[in-house]
Amino acid sequence: MSENTSVPYSLVRFKRFFFNLLRNKKSAAGLTLLSIFVFIAVAGPLLTPYTPLGSVVSAQLNPPSWIVYFTGPLGWSQNAEFTGIKASSITGATLTTTSIGGDSASFSAASGASGGTVEVQKFVTWTYPGPAKRFVTSLSITPGPTILGQTVIATVYLDRFVGGVRDARWNIFDKTIDSNSTFEVNLDSISGDLRVRLGLSTSNIDPAQLIFSRQADYAYALELTLPPSANIDFSLQNFKLQIRGSTWGWLGTDQAGHDILTQLIYGARLSLIVGLLATFIGVGLGLVVGLIAGYLGRIVDEVLMRFTDMMLVIPGLPLLIVLVNVLGPSLTNIILVLGFLGWMGFARVVRSQVLSLRERPFIEAAKASGAGTGYITLRHILPNVVSLTYVNLALSVPAAIVGEAALSFLGLGDQTSVTWGRMLELARESGGSATNLFWWWVIPPGIGIALVSLSFILIGFSLDELFNPRLRRRR
Repeated sequence: MSENTSVPYSLVRFKRFFFNLLRNKKSAAGLTLLSIFVFIAVAGPLLTPYTPLGSVVSAQLNPPSWIVYFTGPLGWSQNAEFTGIKASSITGATLTTTSIGGDSASFSAASGASGGTVEVQKFVTWTYPGPAKRFVTSLSITPGPTILGQTVIATVYLDRFVGGVRDARWNIFDKTIDSNSTFEVNLDSISGDLRVRLGLSTSNIDPAQLIFSRQADYAYALELTLPPSANIDFSLQNFKLQIRGSTWGWLGTDQAGHDILTQLIYGARLSLIVGLLATFIGVGLGLVVGLIAGYLGRIVDEVLMRFTDMMLVIPGLPLLIVLVNVLGPSLTNIILVLGFLGWMGFARVVRSQVLSLRERPFIEAAKASGAGTGYITLRHILPNVVSLTYVNLALSVPAAIVGEAALSFLGLGDQTSVTWGRMLELARESGGSATNLFWWWVIPPGIGIALVSLSFILIGFSLDELFNPRLRRRR
């Protein structure tokens, strides 16, 4: 057959093989599952706007928001944010606004002979029946040159309105601004200073639970008290208050407020990479060792097989733990260790097949025609054992993924990356127990590992049936 016709013929054979694979119910289900996880791994940045360990999206250890459909909405809340800047003069001052944006504003304030007060506000309507779990504020004021030699008292507070009437006010920060300072506020409701200011230093109640405890309208306000006869310019930036509820998204949050769905998506990519690369290394080594031992035989076979037997009797997990501890906990080291410790069983399978093939008449004919060892191995023996390679590839990936998960769960994984095993480790470190299990954190990576493993196992069984007609007829 000429070279020009061999390529189309190979494509036809691949097409026939692929369609035969799809006709098998097991392989169809396995390929469908695997395609879903590959899509998730590749399209991760498009599926979520957050980063696994960088974006704090809500309060700590929040269950998924759909939990309200099973427990009822009472006691639960979701995130909210103050919007809509409004600047006004309260007493004795004239306010001129030059620009207002989403979280910023620039204005000039002039006071009378007795001084004056101006106020900048943002608003939110708290509609949830449960209290907030946490809030985070930010604010930055840069005074203009007109403040030179003068001081302004800045106060930040929260107002609650019921029926249009102010029901309560909480002063959360104040500071005197002069020409040498920039007023900045970065407050978290869990901070000790805010708890002391609100009289909650000896209480277990978070300031967010106290303030956002009922359905009402709220205002996040900045009040500036001007000195007499002042004319001062101000630039206001990053004027935000984010309320973090007690539920979040599809899969909740971890102990730092990171999105667990994002971790699951990005973990799929790294877990698949670890499983596939470690399996390629292990299968490649097993194939080489099996071919050499089976075809050359004698002393080479004896040495290689005794070394293989020695590696097989060493407990796998303890050896993995020791090697990863010595080399260091990184994904690269885990891939190499899993790969270099995953070839022994496959090497023995390949050797047994090669021992049978080397006695066949076509091998004897190749020797008689003057073919060398390398030529016979690559052109005659390797094509006859390649089906074992495909099957072993499919069946070994789950073992590599579970191996990485086990190492990560024991604290030997890469601490800077998020895999499914690393997610399980973080859930364990967070203090979850049998009576206080963060199920929304533990179950998703466990299901991910199980489903990916199942997909490869189904494909492996199907390949085994496809390459072994006797096995196919028996089943």
